[in-house]
Amino acid sequence: MNSITSVYITIVATSGALNALLAIYAILKRTHFAGMRAFIGVTVTAAVYSLGTALQLASGTLAQIKFWLSITYWGLAFSPLFFLILVIHYTGLEKWLTRRNTLLLFLIPAITCILVATNDYHHMFYQSVFLLENTPSPMADIVMGPWYIIHGCYTFGTMFMGVCLLVRQWRITTSAYRKQIFTLILGLMVPITASFLYLLGLIPYNMDPVPLVMIATTSMYVWAIRTTDLFNVVPIARGYVFENMRDGVLVLDLTNRLVDYNRAAAGMIPLLSSSSIGEPVESIWTAAGAAEPLRLESREEQVGQDGEWIILWKRGNESFHYEIHSLPVQVKNGQKVGRMLMLIDVTDSIRYQNKLRHLAAYDGLTQIYNRVCFMDEAVKRLEAARTGGLPLSLVLFDIDYFKKINDRYGHHIGDRALVHLVRICQSHLQEGDLFGRYGGEEFVVCLPGADQVEAVRRTEAMRADIAASPLQADGGPVSLTASFGIADAGGSLGYLLENLLQAADRALYEAKKSGRNAVRSVPAPGGRIGALQ
Repeated sequence: MNSITSVYITIVATSGALNALLAIYAILKRTHFAGMRAFIGVTVTAAVYSLGTALQLASGTLAQIKFWLSITYWGLAFSPLFFLILVIHYTGLEKWLTRRNTLLLFLIPAITCILVATNDYHHMFYQSVFLLENTPSPMADIVMGPWYIIHGCYTFGTMFMGVCLLVRQWRITTSAYRKQIFTLILGLMVPITASFLYLLGLIPYNMDPVPLVMIATTSMYVWAIRTTDLFNVVPIARGYVFENMRDGVLVLDLTNRLVDYNRAAAGMIPLLSSSSIGEPVESIWTAAGAAEPLRLESREEQVGQDGEWIILWKRGNESFHYEIHSLPVQVKNGQKVGRMLMLIDVTDSIRYQNKLRHLAAYDGLTQIYNRVCFMDEAVKRLEAARTGGLPLSLVLFDIDYFKKINDRYGHHIGDRALVHLVRICQSHLQEGDLFGRYGGEEFVVCLPGADQVEAVRRTEAMRADIAASPLQADGGPVSLTASFGIADAGGSLGYLLENLLQAADRALYEAKKSGRNAVRSVPAPGGRIGALQ
């Protein structure tokens, strides 16, 4: 073995050792990069390829050369495939790596390894393997078989595809990631170039140069890991992030024409299509069912450069709420070149908030104002009546003998009786009236604009309707009556809610004392509780 062969074997063996160490480093290094297993596959197969080549060159017989050649192919056949899978992960195209597709990708390398190991029985890969003459050490040459050509096309095809994906990524990524991409491109182009030189017969003694140049590619990987944080910060492809965002995104130019949109935006705005590109976003907005027109400039004047607001969106019979964020799109020098509208679906949140507000304001059984909310709203009505010098009456009433209904028919019928009474009373209310559950079977009505006479007339109609409309239950009709007390704002009572409630309660007490199913009012002439005349 001469010095040239010894140097070559040393360099190739060093390349194999470096790849093995890099594989160990990758295994031990924790990272969230999904393609790290593929990178480990690249380094492990490169190590097998290089070390197998070194041992093949150090062999003294043709049988030994064939044995190590079959070992070498376990690295040579799979290394380009692992590199392609690495590039697919790096560019965010993992959706193509389905179980079926991955198995198909591994099929040809697996067949290659089996055919090389069993070549003496069929000669499908090599028609023959023979020792060269006049070489400084035993070296073999081959005559290609049919599968050798298939394997070669597959190998160069996978490597070329990887280069194309990386070049595509280069065009759409930021400069911060281009060192990483350049490293990966060189990691493919250097072996491709060396392989072509080998196939053209330009390498002395027909020695495979690919394991030799792998020491350079391995060094580049080490440099990239140390300087560019390779595989810790990976540029996920625009299509992966942009298209898989849960929030809708519209990209506009300076004239507010649509430049781009993502899949989520198309789901929110069904009218969006490729033909929408270049259209004014305002017209798309209105046609798609927005409850208000999009006026971006006025919005930004109101809420600042980074505007945000919530709009109601109608699609058929459904209503949606979208939180809109308007963000400027700027180039490096800070010049604004457009804007991005982010649409966040807050429909569930708005519905939940509305439900909470409803639960805080309304009685759960009857769906009318609860006591707290009624009091708050009644104070506002009283203040408006006082300011305008307008009449206002308060009516307090409850169901007669309600406990007997519960005891005789059960609480479920008692609940139905409450709902039944509320529905009757609501049919007598006018716009602006307030109706609330004061507690238990007791209710309260605020009648803005109604003086004592009007309040008594309307309340009597309500009382008569309740008495004439029994609840229809399974055991037969359940008769209901109610007693009412009315207080008129103004005069000695003034416009204080507490005074009105106390007066109405006194009137209600008198209605019950008189035999129930009655209406009483206060104040009356002489300061006494007044019966309906």
